[in-house]
Amino acid sequence: MVPVISFIGYHNSGKTTFTTRVVEILKKKGYRVAVLKSTKHKGVIKDTEGKDSYKYKEAGADAVGIVTPEELILFQKIGKINLKYLSFLLFDDYDIVICEGFKHSDVPKFEVTRKELNQPTLAGQVENVIGVISDYEVEGVKNFSIDKPEEVAEFIEKTFIGRREDQFPDEVELFINGKKVPMKHYVKETLREILFGFVKPLKGIEYPIEKMDIRIVVGRGKQHRKN
Repeated sequence: MVPVISFIGYHNSGKTTFTTRVVEILKKKGYRVAVLKSTKHKGVIKDTEGKDSYKYKEAGADAVGIVTPEELILFQKIGKINLKYLSFLLFDDYDIVICEGFKHSDVPKFEVTRKELNQPTLAGQVENVIGVISDYEVEGVKNFSIDKPEEVAEFIEKTFIGRREDQFPDEVELFINGKKVPMKHYVKETLREILFGFVKPLKGIEYPIEKMDIRIVVGRGKQHRKN
């Protein structure tokens, strides 16, 4: 599964500037990086009245996608955000997903703070903060200098990207109702062998198989329909 981490911090802490520098460094190293940013504002991406996509939304479509030769833009209502599942669905072919915000998510987090903010650190208040990036020393957690984004990029490379490449060459991930189900190694291997065994006799498959996506939806035929 693609590693997911997040940078959190108070307003004006400099987290966007620092995170951007980390992304630039990882990109120069040749990694595929996806970014998810949280905001409290609604309607940040406007769908212009009168446009085709707007008409479809007004007609009641639950999701509307716009595909250009270069980009995909998707308007879709969402409920509770699960970063790991969202990254699994959208960014599984990337080397790392870097988020900004989402301080209450269960992914590993770096807190960006500065002495002049005069605010108590989020580390200790927020779960899974693995490091603090600042211009002063914070006790009880791993410290990084706010002036050295290359050190954070190197830590991310070794701890998350490298761990995925070295230890999990054949990944098997299972999500049920949007939640990841933990599986022991032998269960993953058994599941992988069973699926490959079923697929092998099928026609129209290009080899070698690099990725297999399977989705099972239970009870879709029982959905209520209005007459």
